[in-house]
Amino acid sequence: MTGHVETVGKIATVLDDPAPELARNYADAIVGAAESEGMAEAAISDLEEIVSDIVLGRPEFMVMLASPALGHDEKDRILADTFEGRTLPVVVNFLRVLNRHGRLNLITSIVRRARLTWDLRQNRRPVTVRSAVALDEEQVNALRDRLAGFLQATPVLTLETDPTLIGGLVVQVGDDLYDASVKSRLEQIRIRLIEGKRHEIQSRRDHFGYSA
Repeated sequence: MTGHVETVGKIATVLDDPAPELARNYADAIVGAAESEGMAEAAISDLEEIVSDIVLGRPEFMVMLASPALGHDEKDRILADTFEGRTLPVVVNFLRVLNRHGRLNLITSIVRRARLTWDLRQNRRPVTVRSAVALDEEQVNALRDRLAGFLQATPVLTLETDPTLIGGLVVQVGDDLYDASVKSRLEQIRIRLIEGKRHEIQSRRDHFGYSA
């Protein structure tokens, strides 16, 4: 379950607990523990796969672990049986720590924050790109190179398709949105035409008013 997989879709936030500070603390803890073993990238990738395959793919598993009918020791045994030998020891230990503290419901939020923290330390920036049709490999590589030069960082791309764009791209980096879509350009033209028409009507009104 190791190895970096470039993001092609956002991890959903189901089962998150509204406790961002707590999630951030656990995220910092797993990043620190894994980095000390030289395995931060692999550990975070493992956790991302667990979220994708288990938390989202098998929600009944998480429901079972959340059940008060099972004690912490039984849940700990289930986690060990399920993940030992299939993922890194630091990841297994971290899952067991979350279980002991009753924080498994925070895992999606923790993993998302851990990825953001680690990418920031590695000078990587998450970038979401929406296009009217799926980009081919050559287009993706060219876009990545241009973004790398623009950001002075390694872009980590999330690629989405949105047929309503008609053509072109919408690129989001953090809170900054760069809209180069045909839809956006058409909307800008429409607004300019409306504004021009309003200006023309107002000019006529002013002219008639002056003439009177």
